[in-house]
Amino acid sequence: MIQQLLEWLSAFGKPGLYIVMLLEGSSLPFPGVVLVLSFGYILSPGYLNTALLAVNMSVCYSLASLIPYFLGMKLEGFFSKKLKKGLDKGKSFFNRYGVWSIALSRPLGVGNYISYIAGMSGINIVKYFMLTFVGIYPWSYIMIILGDYFQGNYDKFKSFFDSYRIYVYIALLVVVIGIIIFYILKRIRKD
Repeated sequence: MIQQLLEWLSAFGKPGLYIVMLLEGSSLPFPGVVLVLSFGYILSPGYLNTALLAVNMSVCYSLASLIPYFLGMKLEGFFSKKLKKGLDKGKSFFNRYGVWSIALSRPLGVGNYISYIAGMSGINIVKYFMLTFVGIYPWSYIMIILGDYFQGNYDKFKSFFDSYRIYVYIALLVVVIGIIIFYILKRIRKD
């Protein structure tokens, strides 16, 4: 059965991978990680071609993420006045501190939900698109490389990730703390 899936995905080639990224970016419940890993094995593009492939994947994802972004913009009108006050405060906080959360949340699985919040918060669409692209590009690149390395086997990948999960979380924590320190120092310099 796995061999049939790989043959089926192989028949789609790169356009199939781009369709997977469109579906993943649109916030539909979809096993994107499994399929991207499989495409990494099928395509085996090498490091340089993976960099170019990841650009196209990231563009597809970013374009599709505009769907939940615009839905978020439309959902804002359905809230009562009392909830709108809280949403306005949330928007203010998100606009002040949280725009980088668009990029940082993409590889973590919660990135699809941040699209709705960004839409409700009225983040500039160009800034939103660029931050989405910046956030999903590393994920795209790494997933293709890992798919090739693990030969598309999701169970091997999951086992590997489970054994090194703590290091991944520590690395993410270091990045987040670094960004916070950067903003604090930037703010101190302005004052």
